Formats: sequence, C-alpha cells, structure tokens
Amino acid sequence: MTQKLNTLLARLEKVKSNGSSKWLACCPAHQDKSPSLGIKLTDDDKILINCFSGCSVSEIVTAVGLELSDLMPESVDYKKGAKPPRFNKYELFDLILHHALILEIAIGDLLSSKPLSDTDLSMVIFAKDSIENIAREVRS
Repeated sequence: MTQKLNTLLARLEKVKSNGSSKWLACCPAHQDKSPSLGIKLTDDDKILINCFSGCSVSEIVTAVGLELSDLMPESVDYKKGAKPPRFNKYELFDLILHHALILEIAIGDLLSSKPLSDTDLSMVIFAKDSIENIAREVRS
C-alpha cells in the first residue's frame, strides 16, 4: 500500500477490505451509517473512490482534508519515445472513467465559479492528454 492510500484509509471510518486492493468505508461527505464508499488502488498507484450514495469525489476528498492530487501517484515515469503500453478494454474503461471524473469535478468547480488551483489544472491537463493517448491507443 502507498503512503497516500494509508493516509486516506486512516481518515475514514469502518474501513474493511473488499478484495485485492479494494476497500469499503463510510463516506465522510454525508451521514453514513454503513459503508457506501468504495476505494480501489490501481496497479499504477492511483486511488479511485466512489460513493454509492452519490457524493462527488471532490466532496469526499475535502471531507477528509485531502486534495484531488492526493489520489494520484507522485509521478509517472515514461521513457522518451516509448510507445504507451496496450491495455485491455476493462483497463481502458477504468482509465477513461478516472480521467472523466477529474474533468467532471473541474467542470463543476468552474461552473460554480470556483477557480482551479495549479495542481487541479495540472490534473485536468493530464486527464485530457491521457484520454487523447487512450484514443490513439485504441485507433492503432
């Protein structure tokens, strides 16, 4: 487990394992009596979270005193000129969903006149670029 995941799990209540690299916990963004928050650590150390009651990722992260960037690995090392790895359709769907959530949160913030921090803007650009890379991967 990564330090970022340990920090997140330590700030949640009623955390229990739900399989390999998956957990359930009470959602801190609403009054949750039984676990409705799904947490997953991906192979590339991204932390995916989903409240089955509908709380946004932004609300959840804020409720535990973290930022969206805390759900991402420190850095991803790519060799210059290296072709991105091929993914199966389930991995591609998970990646697109993750990046779409980042874009959804950013759009929501912008629509409510909340400015994006430099970190959030970097994540939006990374999400956009990643979706474009996935599109190229699928077309090739």
